[in-house]
Amino acid sequence: MKLGLKPQGEFVEIAMADTATHVKDAVSLQEAIRQKATRIEVEGQITDLSSLTLPTRTHLYGASNGAELCFKEGQPGLMLSADNRIADLRLLTDETQVALGLADDQDDLGVLIISNVKTVGRVHLEGSRATRGTLKLDNIHVERADARMAAHRPAGFGVEVLLGGLTVYNSSKSRASRWTLTARNLSGGSKENPLGGSGVFVFGGWSVPIDADPSQGPAPTQEGGNIDLEMLTTGEVHSDGGIPKGTSNLITGGVFVGSGVHARSVVNEGSVTTYGPNDMVLDNWGKVDAWRGHATVVSYGDSGIGFVNFGDIDLLKLEGPIETHGIGARGFNLYDGSLKVAEFQAITTYGDGAIGVQLSKPFGTIAVERDIRTKGGEGESLVRGKLVHLKAHALSLKPGTKGDEFKVKGHVIAENSDVPDYDFVAPPSVIDHLEVGGKAISSPQ
Repeated sequence: MKLGLKPQGEFVEIAMADTATHVKDAVSLQEAIRQKATRIEVEGQITDLSSLTLPTRTHLYGASNGAELCFKEGQPGLMLSADNRIADLRLLTDETQVALGLADDQDDLGVLIISNVKTVGRVHLEGSRATRGTLKLDNIHVERADARMAAHRPAGFGVEVLLGGLTVYNSSKSRASRWTLTARNLSGGSKENPLGGSGVFVFGGWSVPIDADPSQGPAPTQEGGNIDLEMLTTGEVHSDGGIPKGTSNLITGGVFVGSGVHARSVVNEGSVTTYGPNDMVLDNWGKVDAWRGHATVVSYGDSGIGFVNFGDIDLLKLEGPIETHGIGARGFNLYDGSLKVAEFQAITTYGDGAIGVQLSKPFGTIAVERDIRTKGGEGESLVRGKLVHLKAHALSLKPGTKGDEFKVKGHVIAENSDVPDYDFVAPPSVIDHLEVGGKAISSPQ
């Protein structure tokens, strides 16, 4: 594009044809990058590639269906610098390698636009240097990836978090570093091949010391980079952290919004499913204005949680049911931070020690359209980095709970005859209005 003048003196855009450099093999692609071609178009499949870094302001596109870049075994894939655009490509590396990443050599990322991209290997957009940048992601699917051995894990609340198959991570230690992110239709893994580690993972550089003692009050935070997350929508996400059973200091998340992130809107259009121990399905450590889900939220591993909150949420609305199947795998936990409004369809847990809803912080209103139902007995569960024995109560109120209204239209029931429906360590009076099945609850049942 260039700017021209109308007779009246207004600026208008005049379309100009971009000069494209077409490449069909490794040699021509490497030469186009060396020459800093502005627009490179890939024709067909290019194999046997060493790792590539796009120069600033170079755009890379697939020229037709089936455009692929295949990198050598043990090699990272395509690294972006600043003001890059890539679209309509499939990138293939080893599953443990970064198929698409950041070179992390710029103070300003400019505008990075990634659309219609599939990968085998990780999408890992991490930078510690850039103080600013705008990232626009659209329609990205990670077919297979394994982030379980990746370094630079965030820490907080007694645990470290494994990175994701699809990660955006402003790991700067400077609070002045701020990126803007818009991400639509991100998806990853499948039932047959879940992503190794977390799934969709957005984090700033803020952290909570891993050895902080929660009994001493709010944990201190270490300041770092920020992400202004304007929009995140996800399709289907399947992940398995592969964490050994009984481990107390590692977790993952199917969709994880981390510390240092302010999310205006998160929408789970597709189902999110996790399969291993300590695999949270939906997890928030950041600040979220609105988080909505339109499909099922399912955990199969021990100590997995359907939705766990350690941050601040204004609105949480899940239209699909939450189901957990592992030992100690709770449905919904308000462990820290704050919550103004939450609406759930139904919450069901199947494992021993798997509490339906557990609250320990202030909230505004929580509503459940159908039932909160548990089926297990007593079992071990991960709580703030420690394994403890719990009974599968349907509703548990812990010290620190305080709310305006908690309303369940259906039943709140623990089906195991040895487990009380309610665990009121904090009295029900800490909630101004507690109603189940149209009846007010004022004392332990």
